[in-house]
Amino acid sequence: MRKHILILGHDDAPQFVDIYNQYTRLFDADQYEVTVAYLTGKPNADTQAKTLAQHCLFLDMPKSSIRSLKLNAIRRLLSLTREKRFVFVICHRYKPTYIMMWVSRFCHIPNMISVTHELGTMRSIKRQLTIAALAPKTMLFAGVSNAVRDDMRKSLWCVAKERIHTLYNMVDVDLTEPQQFSRSQARAALKLNEETFVFGNLGRLVKNKDQRTLINAFAIIKSACPNAKLMIIGQGALEVELKTQVINFGLQDDVIFTGFINNGFRYMKAFDCFVLSSKQEAFGRVLLEAMIARVPIIATRVHGIPEVVGDTGLLVHAGDLTQLAAEMQKMYEMTSQQQADLADRAYQRMLEKFSIPVFKEQFSRVLEIT
Repeated sequence: MRKHILILGHDDAPQFVDIYNQYTRLFDADQYEVTVAYLTGKPNADTQAKTLAQHCLFLDMPKSSIRSLKLNAIRRLLSLTREKRFVFVICHRYKPTYIMMWVSRFCHIPNMISVTHELGTMRSIKRQLTIAALAPKTMLFAGVSNAVRDDMRKSLWCVAKERIHTLYNMVDVDLTEPQQFSRSQARAALKLNEETFVFGNLGRLVKNKDQRTLINAFAIIKSACPNAKLMIIGQGALEVELKTQVINFGLQDDVIFTGFINNGFRYMKAFDCFVLSSKQEAFGRVLLEAMIARVPIIATRVHGIPEVVGDTGLLVHAGDLTQLAAEMQKMYEMTSQQQADLADRAYQRMLEKFSIPVFKEQFSRVLEIT
């Protein structure tokens, strides 16, 4: 009889579906039966189809029920755990972790891991005290980068450092690469001229992503890079502000806002250079999507980003307008071969450090160390 595994997440945001699949692939289907459970959200056929686990549950918990003590959610997961007798539970983000720590007080779970995806998640005194009181002594904690791991080690005074590890986000190359459009297909879909040099950015339009500095840098180099355009894929609270900024520079024809595009990673090859201008980034999974597309990268030297890019891209200090503009112009002026060499090195780094086979080895090492 196969043993049961639970992967519990907050919601079915596309990037998290991919991450849950990353963990699902750890377990041999002949020996284990994996259930992925989404705390919030109604049943979704698209998510169901993309989820690789044998079982996909939409718990459809109202937001009010996962605030405060989360008693209803705890009851639901306790019942499920008693039914399935999970031998391994992997919780992504804090609320699923909180719920399963309570469940573990009433139902034995041999192995538990809590995976943290953002910086600062465990800095709350309330959360620290909760973990001190509820976390099983064998429970492991992981950050998606060394930066997140170190942040957790500073915060979780109640957890021995050897129980806090790094488990990088990975990318399923075999699944992702075939889904990406060719350069011609992507450019046709985005209505881009084949000859235009396109700086691309993909992400939420929010303060931490700092598209404001990116637009300022593009404005500086535009006269020296007449064939360049900047395309920003995404939506968010700063959309109106950023569009106003573009209008003030008179760059309406050169800075393109597409809004949200489902499966935006599929369009990566439309870009000649991917630019991530974030002020804070726990990992930067979108960088892996650019690496798979063999698009050269400019990114900021913050938190988890240098761990991903290494020496295969151009790194700048966050918020440094002058440096970002200089590196963008440098990329524009590179030969096609120089750009391709950077992109090829990044692709190889992705295979060597952030592919599913590598993750399986990393996960096994964490368990062995423990």
